[in-house]
Amino acid sequence: MQPEHEEAMRADFAERVRLIDEVYHAEHLDATSQEIEQYHRGIDRLDTAWSQGPHQQEWHYLRIAYTSWTRDANGARQHLDWARYYRDEIGQDQLTAVQWRSIEQAQELSGNTFAVDYERNAPDTYRCAPGTPIPKFGADRDRAPIERER
Repeated sequence: MQPEHEEAMRADFAERVRLIDEVYHAEHLDATSQEIEQYHRGIDRLDTAWSQGPHQQEWHYLRIAYTSWTRDANGARQHLDWARYYRDEIGQDQLTAVQWRSIEQAQELSGNTFAVDYERNAPDTYRCAPGTPIPKFGADRDRAPIERER
């Protein structure tokens, strides 16, 4: 795949994802059926152009990667870890350079770029250390009496 073809494919796929998001928002904002149909036609146009062209396998791989990241991010992350292990530790790269970039683009477009290995709502170590006073906020906070001049 030539670099300019790959660049065009990646731009078109990003547009496809944007249109999918537009459909979702249009359906929830009570858009007319003509507006929603217009978005679907745009998605179909992009899919048809790339699915029937010489780079249909790369487009298909990118669609599968994006679907994997949106539906099962943990499974996609395990697949990526497996591929990195084989590439870095064993020396057998199972993916082409275009496939690597497709996985990365799909991960970014799906919003799964960062893996959080901890529970976001868990108390942090500092606040739970014995003897550390926990600050009080709102109605629980200690209020000093306000002195006003008369």
